[in-house]
Amino acid sequence: MNKTHRRTVVPRGAGVPLRPILPAAPGSRTHLGPLLRSAGAVLGCALAGACGSGAAPNPGDAGAVARAEASVDAAGGAAAAPAGPVPTSPDGTPLHEPGDPDLMIPVVGTPEPSPSAIEVVPLELLPAHLPISDEARGEIVELVRAMQPLKESLTSDHHDRQFILNKRRLERLFQDERKEVGWAALHAFTNYPGAHTYVRQALLEVGARVSPEEAAPLLEALAFQYEAPLSDRAEALLLLGEIAPEAMFAGARPYLERKGRRFQTAPQDEFFVEGWLDACEATGTSAAPMLAQVATNFALEPRARYLAVERLSDYPDDALARGALETALVESTGDNYIRIKAAQSIVASYGREEACELLEKVLSRETSLKFAAFLDDTIQSNCR
Repeated sequence: MNKTHRRTVVPRGAGVPLRPILPAAPGSRTHLGPLLRSAGAVLGCALAGACGSGAAPNPGDAGAVARAEASVDAAGGAAAAPAGPVPTSPDGTPLHEPGDPDLMIPVVGTPEPSPSAIEVVPLELLPAHLPISDEARGEIVELVRAMQPLKESLTSDHHDRQFILNKRRLERLFQDERKEVGWAALHAFTNYPGAHTYVRQALLEVGARVSPEEAAPLLEALAFQYEAPLSDRAEALLLLGEIAPEAMFAGARPYLERKGRRFQTAPQDEFFVEGWLDACEATGTSAAPMLAQVATNFALEPRARYLAVERLSDYPDDALARGALETALVESTGDNYIRIKAAQSIVASYGREEACELLEKVLSRETSLKFAAFLDDTIQSNCR
């Protein structure tokens, strides 16, 4: 789990509030417990010292609940924007040093939350009965508060500063080895009342990277079940291949091998290809067989096919990969872009003499003036 996340995913359907895919539990909007228990995961303090001094209070004890909320408030801060001149990471080290050249101190205006920002209520985000320590609760609440959007009319230096500080917060949380920080992030993801895609994705990624075993059942459910928003499902696909590759192989295969229309609404096909590539990397298996199928499967979305053709250049000695590239090079669907990607992959992966001979042969028979011009330019640049 050392891989840095490739990108922020905001596919079609982003911003739709999460509909519960898990059984509801008292005191929370949704609860991970039933799903995690079904996969054999344990959310609790069974291991000695797992929860430290933050043992869960009795929900019926009003005083204990009040004390828990007060402690989380104190740890989490109250502002949507990073509080204080030098924000700190969960381990207490500053997120930046005085005079950090990457952080411009805003000179106009003061940080104000956007009208779309939500008021984070700690015990709604992480109910008191959850076996999570005050420290872990505070760190996740602080993250959620810091990621609330700023007022749109603020100057860009405010937004840049928030982005950089939150990026550093996340990078440090990804390296955290305390499982309960991951548990807190997963629970906060399921209980988060806002529709801010980037906040939901950050919580899901922290949970997956810090507590992968507990996150795997949730990621699998999000990736392959219809109920969740497409933005959550796309993010789950990108994470599932890394932490549960076998689940990714089993769940993604029907989507990538289909020969007709989709059998249900799902994220764009390219996310399934990305997840498959991550799963192959995690298990040390070759992605060439599936990439060859995707590259030549007209039922899939073009962007997934482009990605497959591009990545086939990683397998210069694989017969399936070479066959798929040469098929895509002469494809007659009218999509010249996939043919361009195939020619580029051939130049990148074949020997120079072999690649030039193949491109010249295709050029001699080409009927598309645009693609012929591209081939001629490619040959002039690489074969003369």
